[in-house]
Amino acid sequence: MKKRTKMEDIARLAGVSKSTVSRALQDSDQVSQATKSRIRRLAYAHNYRMTSSAWEWREDRRPNVTVVLPTGRAQSEPFSSPFAMEMVGHIADQLMDRGYNTLLTKYPLWKDDVIPALQSAGPSEGLIMIGQRRYQHVVKKVAREIPNMVVWGGILNDLNYCAVGTDNRKGGELATSHLIRLGRKRIAFFGDIDAVEPRLRYQGYRDALAKHGADFDEALLVRTPYDLVSAYTEINARINSQLNFDAVFAANDVMAMNVVRGLNDAGVSVPDDVAVIGYDDVSAAEYFTPPLTTVRQSIEQGSAILVDSLLKIVAGEYAQSTLLPSELVVRRSCGANTDRAR
Repeated sequence: MKKRTKMEDIARLAGVSKSTVSRALQDSDQVSQATKSRIRRLAYAHNYRMTSSAWEWREDRRPNVTVVLPTGRAQSEPFSSPFAMEMVGHIADQLMDRGYNTLLTKYPLWKDDVIPALQSAGPSEGLIMIGQRRYQHVVKKVAREIPNMVVWGGILNDLNYCAVGTDNRKGGELATSHLIRLGRKRIAFFGDIDAVEPRLRYQGYRDALAKHGADFDEALLVRTPYDLVSAYTEINARINSQLNFDAVFAANDVMAMNVVRGLNDAGVSVPDDVAVIGYDDVSAAEYFTPPLTTVRQSIEQGSAILVDSLLKIVAGEYAQSTLLPSELVVRRSCGANTDRAR
């Protein structure tokens, strides 16, 4: 007996979600005419007819969008990292304003079953992935199977998906140049440069050193993952080894805060002895002691663009990647006397 065509078969062939197929076959105004025509041709060609259960994807039900927090292999990686949770909150607000629910999930991108796991997370219009870690090649594979997807993070060449993010390389250059202008000579970089976003920030760090005629010292590159303990451990190791440095540029604010804590515990004054700059400008940065100089990512603006871009794709339209400007927020942890944005 010939296998009966299902809604998910039409969705896969059309490169859209099940709910988009349902809406197209119900002549919903939420789907573009071109997408409706394409789906109807596929349904006719494959002798597909909507069953009563398929009609459960009705117009009066609030549709879902899945927000994915990808993880690496570290056991101590937090689900509730400050930056991720702030972005999830803004994305959820944006989706709610547009009539969508938010499905939140966390999954390690290095696992072999990542694509079926994301596909089975729940009925969803599409995915918003926050970050790429070291696994941009996996994200590309996911995009081939789940075309209704947008990604927050670093924008590189040859993407097969829509990405939204700040100019990480420029942000790294802004932070490092600021430290050099403050007279700092030995600036350490903390971050996992095998991951997409920290690598771009590190490239900006190297750009600034070259721009100002400063030599690069391999000993000042501290390869540390994003978790709650590594930066604290690494800064203590550098102090104990008597490495000479007078500033730290950390690839995110959590790292920077743990660097400050490690320096304080060792009796090293911040910023008098060592200046510190982070990245992200999470809410806690302004109220940290001392207030943290950081590179701001516009979470609110980025979240709105992520949602708008995904809904364009869901409607069968093209959404291009968006690169947002970086902004240096100057506070006392770098040794400046005033708090300001640059």
